[in-house]
Amino acid sequence: MRVTSILSSLILAFTAKAIYATPLDCININTDFTLIEKLAESGQYRNLVQSNVTVTFDYLTTRSYDEYLAFAKEKITKENPKAALKCPIETGISTRNKSKSDLIVTDLLAPFELKAKNNQQAILLIHGLTDSPFVFHDLAAYYHAKGLNVRTLLLPGHGTAPQALIDIEYENWQQATQFAISKTLEDFEQVYLGGFSTGGALILDSLLSSSQSLDKIKGVILWSPASKAKSSVAWAAQVVDWIPFLDYAHKGADIDFAKYESFPLNAGAQVHALMNKLTDKLNNATSIPDIPLLTIATEEDSTIETKATITLLNKWHNAINRTTKQQDTIFYFGDPTSLTVLPETLTRIFPICDNKLFCENIINVAHTSVTNAPTNPHYGWQGSYRSCETAFGSEHYKACKTSNNAMLGETTSKNLEQHPNLQRLTFNPSFGQMTEAISIFLSTNQ
Repeated sequence: MRVTSILSSLILAFTAKAIYATPLDCININTDFTLIEKLAESGQYRNLVQSNVTVTFDYLTTRSYDEYLAFAKEKITKENPKAALKCPIETGISTRNKSKSDLIVTDLLAPFELKAKNNQQAILLIHGLTDSPFVFHDLAAYYHAKGLNVRTLLLPGHGTAPQALIDIEYENWQQATQFAISKTLEDFEQVYLGGFSTGGALILDSLLSSSQSLDKIKGVILWSPASKAKSSVAWAAQVVDWIPFLDYAHKGADIDFAKYESFPLNAGAQVHALMNKLTDKLNNATSIPDIPLLTIATEEDSTIETKATITLLNKWHNAINRTTKQQDTIFYFGDPTSLTVLPETLTRIFPICDNKLFCENIINVAHTSVTNAPTNPHYGWQGSYRSCETAFGSEHYKACKTSNNAMLGETTSKNLEQHPNLQRLTFNPSFGQMTEAISIFLSTNQ
């Protein structure tokens, strides 16, 4: 098996050199469909780099955050098969310590810390399932410009290869999350927590389980928080995951340096179990932390059941012990009537899209889009990557990847039927309006 893997890698490397006059990088890898098919077949980027040395971290609170960041970067470097691939993508975060031409995948994936002039305020940002801290590059730059210290966390099983999620357990994510929150509370006077999808669920789960003082936490910001899977058969992943030799629900080429394209069944099973635990804790809690929430959600979300998110917010908002509920806010891409279950004391903001460059191409806002700015060089409008995995292996995949005027939106059955070249939207068309709402939320909760 090991010899076969090495041989496949050599063949792919030779193929790439033959195709490109310039070396392969994280941008031009998206353009050759023969190579993409070979990568999906071989699993070269799906599997971890084999090593005799395992890079580990104990997540003890006696360890510094700098130690954690060094560990995470070393793990990416040693285990990610794309780690050394050139990746000339300038985000403002990526080029802090390197020139654009010298950037490699590790530089874009690694968790980071942006230090402000003092330790007064900080925000900790936690990404979602199969993602990486790259999804916070745009927001991190925004928070840092506002004078906040910014920290990001790389969840266990992420930043390397999808194979790392085959044996992961959600308790590993909980442990890393608790470490990051505890260290941030220890190091700063006022703390905000921000989580995308699974990251949001982990934050709420940690707050509901915490035995330490949460007085320093001034607010929580959630982007498409994981509350309940959209798919009605998501629970089956826990059963199917036990079937020998069936490790993946989907196998892709994994050419997106910032996010896994292949999806391990165990990953779905673990996030399903985490969401169930969160629901149970919320339903059985005798008190809810008196911490205001700003939630960014989209009605047309094919990953998370937004109705369940609204139910979660309703329970949090209406907790009788809360004195900060007036600061709770929802920034909602959808029909206002779908929020009628929420009380009037919860502030509603309904974003608009008024950019003539791309608004006419956007059908609706996807789960994957809420954290990224339209200017993001990878996921933004006319960025280097197009999200087409729903069509992978079909005749529509190439059309999605190459169309000059593709429609953008969520991968609903209706959208896919009407727009065969549909790209899943990967940027927030109302990013500026969202950051204005965040500014108000931060200033109100200091």
